[in-house]
Amino acid sequence: MNILIPHPWLLEHLDTDADPTTLQTNLSLSGPSVERVYEREGDSVYDIEVTTNRVDSMSVRGIAREAAVILEQFGIRAQLKQPNYEEVFLVPDVPEEEMLPLPAIHNDLELCERIMAVVLKDVERTSTPEWMAKRLRQIDINVHDSVIDITNYITHEVGHPVHAFDYDKLMALGGEIIIKAAAKGKKFVTLDGLEFETVGGEVVFENREGTIIDLPSIKGTANTAVDEQTRNVLLLIDSIEASKIRFASMTHQIRTVAAQLKEKQVDPHLALPTFKLGIKLYRELCSAKVASPLYDDFPGERQPAKVILPLQKVEEYLGLQLETEKIVHILDILGCEVKVEGEQLSIQPPTFRPDLKIAADIIEEIARIYGYHNLPSQIMATAIPLNKPANSNYALEMKIKRFLATIGWQEMYTYSLISEAMALATGQPLANHLKLENPLTEDQLYLRRSLQPSLVQVLNDNSTQGNLSVFEMANVYIPVENDLPRHELRLGLVSNKPYRAVKGDLEALLRNLFIEELIVKPLESESTQKAELFAAEAGKEIPIGTISVLPKARTAINLDMAALLEAASTYPQLQPLPKAAPVIEDMTFTLPEKTFSGQVINTIKQLADAIYQVELKDIYQQNYTFTITYLGPNASISAEDIKPIRQKIADTLMTEYRASLVGAV
Repeated sequence: MNILIPHPWLLEHLDTDADPTTLQTNLSLSGPSVERVYEREGDSVYDIEVTTNRVDSMSVRGIAREAAVILEQFGIRAQLKQPNYEEVFLVPDVPEEEMLPLPAIHNDLELCERIMAVVLKDVERTSTPEWMAKRLRQIDINVHDSVIDITNYITHEVGHPVHAFDYDKLMALGGEIIIKAAAKGKKFVTLDGLEFETVGGEVVFENREGTIIDLPSIKGTANTAVDEQTRNVLLLIDSIEASKIRFASMTHQIRTVAAQLKEKQVDPHLALPTFKLGIKLYRELCSAKVASPLYDDFPGERQPAKVILPLQKVEEYLGLQLETEKIVHILDILGCEVKVEGEQLSIQPPTFRPDLKIAADIIEEIARIYGYHNLPSQIMATAIPLNKPANSNYALEMKIKRFLATIGWQEMYTYSLISEAMALATGQPLANHLKLENPLTEDQLYLRRSLQPSLVQVLNDNSTQGNLSVFEMANVYIPVENDLPRHELRLGLVSNKPYRAVKGDLEALLRNLFIEELIVKPLESESTQKAELFAAEAGKEIPIGTISVLPKARTAINLDMAALLEAASTYPQLQPLPKAAPVIEDMTFTLPEKTFSGQVINTIKQLADAIYQVELKDIYQQNYTFTITYLGPNASISAEDIKPIRQKIADTLMTEYRASLVGAV
């Protein structure tokens, strides 16, 4: 997320001699990246990129706090100023008999951590003063009038959204605010006149009759919005659960600054300073009077967990020794409470830094503030290790990719993260998948356990293509209790070519890897057509994966690369030439439907030592023609020798598969 900050506005919170160019250079080295500096209306305006996990820096105050810490490390004088609203008193400005009642607020702890409200009376609809209007224009925010613009201004300065309701409209609708998850099918109109309908589950404010009176932390509704006739304002701040904000914002495609901030878990402790600045500005610019007690319900208040940092780990991670006093100073100016306990530090992160959870997070902050450019740059003291990871053979992996590309398959690179529907498509329950705590998108939540759903999605996205065959060689992620997931390299292939064509491509690949034979064993318990694949190698059957027939006449192959590489060879085994001429003949059988021809071939091969090779030659309706090669051990084999074998083949296939021979033995 990018934020625009005019230099004079930043200097209201930062006491420094640094000019814009100096600040841009040094801040970018150790903190938020200042991508550009614009000149707007006579001022330098910073365009700053802030990473998603640093919502505390998505404001003027937040950037000033970062700059105060970072500039000091470069020997530049910088100090964070006390805000000019720190001493604002949140007490009524009118006598008790002139006070206005607060609406009845019914909170739900599971949906909202904190809610604050106060009534402002006799609000004058003044024009926005030029100093504020100029700053809003500089950061690309439209200017309206003071009552509306104050909320946008303080959101940008402090980093916590705030909303102004028309108090009289709210009271006319019943004077109650019920915070709840919306039922499906309820209509509401936003303050810009657009109509929406709830899908169910969004957090909304309703009155007693069930009318939606606000889509909190995203956008206000028309029935309680401030307009030209507004004279009394209810100023309100809420801390709705972040995932609920994200859900409602993305579902209805309402992407406001408030939604973008609140979906990133804004610190609810910021609500109080935000309120102080808001009341200060309403008093000064609109002659507003605080006409009620301050309502503050904070049932979700909690402190971040303490982090224990062994000092030895700092040296292990960064490759240099830092004095304990230096480490403590860096963490202290970042807002942490630090206690030295022998050879470790006990660190209490501030509430606005929920991203500091483990020792590695703390070490990263130390490195960032100390300066990545100050970390030692030196060659390893020992030789570069030459041992390759177990179960890997990069040359054979590349050979597989090149062969598949040569015979018409297209290599894909798909996301390692998949949606809930794709996770279920693997055949594994969601509980067997690893789910991200902080996914970047709602449709990529789980680490995949199979490549197949991703490749099927590629075919779905290219449904107009004819014969499309795609493959991917990538890791899948197997959960391990109390540890990081186990990575397993897999080869996935999905095609809309006929099953036998795909199986033929697989057999060609295995021949290219000098694997003697592919054995296919159907899984009878499967509801879909699915079979296990084995590589016959030196008298062993090595399980290498599965082959499946999918809906829409697609075929999928899933191969375990570790097993495949175990069975593969880099060169062929010498096979002595036969000492006698073979006899080759065809036999045609009528097979029942859904008979696996590969199983039939394996059965024929095992009936006699003289059967050297069996291949499926042709299919017509249910008639399957097999080419059988007979070979004697030392001398030529005769027709008389073959006759009993031929009869045995016919009898066995009749018994095991109810197959009938076309013609006579």
